[in-house]
Amino acid sequence: MFSLEEGAEHGAPAPLVRQEPGRSGHPIDPLRIARVLRRRWRVIAGVFLAGTLLSVALAKTVVPREFTAHTILLWEPVHVSAVTTAEREIQTLMDTLKLPNNLEELRKRTRLPLTLDALARRLDIAVARDSNILTLSAIADSPEEAARLADTMTRVFLDGRRDSERTRAEQQLQAVTSEVDKVHAQLEEARAQYDRFRGEAGIADLTLDRQAAIEEAAQLRTEMNRFRIEAESSEAKAALLKQAARGQPGKVVLSETESHYEQRKLAELRAELTARKASLSEEHPEVLGLSSAVQALESSPGEGAISDRVVGTNPAWTFLQNSLIDVDTQREAAQKKWRSYAEVESSVRDRITRLSSIEGQASVLLAQVHITEARLADLKARQKVVESEVRQPEVELRVLTPAAPPLLPSKSYRRMVALLLPPLFALLAAVALAASALRGLKLWTPAEFSFWAHGPVVAATTWPATSEGLDELAADLRAALDEARGTTLLLPLAASQDGRAKELLSRLGAGNVPARDGIPERDAPGVLWAETERPMALRRAARQCDRVLVLVESGAHSLFEVVALRRLLGSEERIGLVVVGLGTDLATAPDRVGEVAGFWSGPGASKGAARSRAA
Repeated sequence: MFSLEEGAEHGAPAPLVRQEPGRSGHPIDPLRIARVLRRRWRVIAGVFLAGTLLSVALAKTVVPREFTAHTILLWEPVHVSAVTTAEREIQTLMDTLKLPNNLEELRKRTRLPLTLDALARRLDIAVARDSNILTLSAIADSPEEAARLADTMTRVFLDGRRDSERTRAEQQLQAVTSEVDKVHAQLEEARAQYDRFRGEAGIADLTLDRQAAIEEAAQLRTEMNRFRIEAESSEAKAALLKQAARGQPGKVVLSETESHYEQRKLAELRAELTARKASLSEEHPEVLGLSSAVQALESSPGEGAISDRVVGTNPAWTFLQNSLIDVDTQREAAQKKWRSYAEVESSVRDRITRLSSIEGQASVLLAQVHITEARLADLKARQKVVESEVRQPEVELRVLTPAAPPLLPSKSYRRMVALLLPPLFALLAAVALAASALRGLKLWTPAEFSFWAHGPVVAATTWPATSEGLDELAADLRAALDEARGTTLLLPLAASQDGRAKELLSRLGAGNVPARDGIPERDAPGVLWAETERPMALRRAARQCDRVLVLVESGAHSLFEVVALRRLLGSEERIGLVVVGLGTDLATAPDRVGEVAGFWSGPGASKGAARSRAA
């Protein structure tokens, strides 16, 4: 270990202290990982090839495939409940597919060694949008097994629906039968009440009895009016007959006989003339004589004489008296009939009134009978329908297309396995190789040293692997020291690096100077730090210097040693690193990392002036 002091001008103004920026470098340098992978690419390629062969073998033999068989069903609902919609009905129907009893029956028939949950995951049912077409799907490892599972599930589903409908119909039949018995008893009671009411009221059928009474009253009223009119007519006729009888005499001439000779003679002559004309001509003397005699009698007026007269009772008066007697008789008979019909019509009106008064009660009782009869008829019809449903339940489902073995798998991981396993194996190999490079948590590159040391790497070299690396390192450090102010403390991190530190110091042109309590004497070009057991003196020396330059070797230090460096020096700043022993494959990495300029431009002038005044 040594201290190197370049000629700093006393009294020169101290430069501004630069604030250290954020953490530089990388915890693991990608360049180092890339170097390892590049060196071991044959291993990665071999693993990739082996993974390809293994993935193909696994895809052909181990990786399963899924085949899906479909059964197309048509839902033909007989009726949809008024309280639900068709969508809700069909959703309820679909949910019954995976009921535990159906799954248990399916497992029993197929003899599959699966749990009910695993079996349920192999089944699915879906409905087309705005349609009653149901698609039942079954998943299996082979096409034949998928078709068999779908077909068996269809039969189990239909049988389950049939058994469910039969059970529902039996329960409904039991309820309907009980209701029929109850309504039948109610009908018997209603009929008994109506019969008792009819017996008490003396009616057979209220409507017919009332209608018959109304018709009878109308007929009686008609007859009563007819006989009333007949009585009034007879009375008026009797008055007319009495008036006519008063105007007729009791005795009248019944007959008179009157004789007319000329008329009788004229008639005889006309008869004889007619007879002669029938046999004789008009110029015949007899005809002419008879014509003259007829004309003579016709021209002379004839007078008759009454020869006989008969006087007796007036027939008109007798007729009027007899008619008056008949009319009186008819009037009395009509009046009696009128009164009789009036009495009967009044009794019929009373009966109609009584029937009308009980019509409401009778209608209620009769309506109860009719309602109960209609209810019983509906229940019996429903009972017959339910009995037919028990004998042959309505499943409401029909198979349109049975399941067939699918030609292609519905899901297969073989291609995925064949494509993903080789890159995955190669990636795992690369990760394993990268992990092997991190064995021991050693630091190799300047970027890693800078990150874990929280400070800049001011220089890096391949020395001592290459001799020219030392010359290049010395040239870089000498140029930086010439421009820097203050004192720079060079510290090898490990005791094994003391010889390299001395060699580097000799190349820089500084000599070994003894130290007192770890503090370099004034104007001493350098101090060899050999007292590794005195950390407190090291910290005092670090505080007396303007900066500390730590010499580290690539691959020789763990990150814990580098992390503990700041704690060892008791300083959080003005610490830089020089990395030696870089491999030739890492020579392309950056040899400076972090704020190198800030490290060299530290507050060296102020500290040098302070030491001069103290001297």
